[in-house]
Amino acid sequence: MSSARRPSTSLTTDTTSYLPYTSYEYTTTTSRPRTGRAGRLGTARPRTGVSTLGIESQRIICAVSESRGIAPTVGLAFLNLDTNEAVLCQICDSQTYVRTLHKLMVFGPSQILIVQSAANPKSKLFSIIEDSLLDLNSNLVTIDRRYFAETTGLEYIQQLAFGEDVEALKMAIEGNYFAVCCFAAVRRRAIFAVNITYNNRSSNSLS
Repeated sequence: MSSARRPSTSLTTDTTSYLPYTSYEYTTTTSRPRTGRAGRLGTARPRTGVSTLGIESQRIICAVSESRGIAPTVGLAFLNLDTNEAVLCQICDSQTYVRTLHKLMVFGPSQILIVQSAANPKSKLFSIIEDSLLDLNSNLVTIDRRYFAETTGLEYIQQLAFGEDVEALKMAIEGNYFAVCCFAAVRRRAIFAVNITYNNRSSNSLS
């Protein structure tokens, strides 16, 4: 297994072995789930609506988590497997999740991870993402909630950040529980299912 640089991480907040689980994948070609172990991501493919960012040919995976309420809070974490960059977002969204869908459309992830409990019964966010898979050109993958762990996300940031950046990053992510949980899930997916590792405190800093 080859080592790669660890991901640099940015946070945007809207306020002004093998991964041992069975997953269900909801693909762009069928609405019926197929059961099986999560495998290696497919090759990069053309995307629409993101050409201005220059990421249309890059491999990106995403994790999504939400709170329940009248105005739902949605956490997202995107991990670019080609540039080793991560972006964490936490959004106060509407009942139609238009801002969440916009983020997904901009970054164009090939896989979107979501907790299994959101699929049965289907949450509104799950249904909206599932209905948008053709437009997003993505697969929807459910994983166990235990992989969305805030403590694990914080540990990953502690391991990957340069020592002088850790405290500033902890302050930046304070209160962004769902974004940190998503970072834990998406990095674990990269390590165990996509077979990518990162050197601790290597040349690419968290930002």
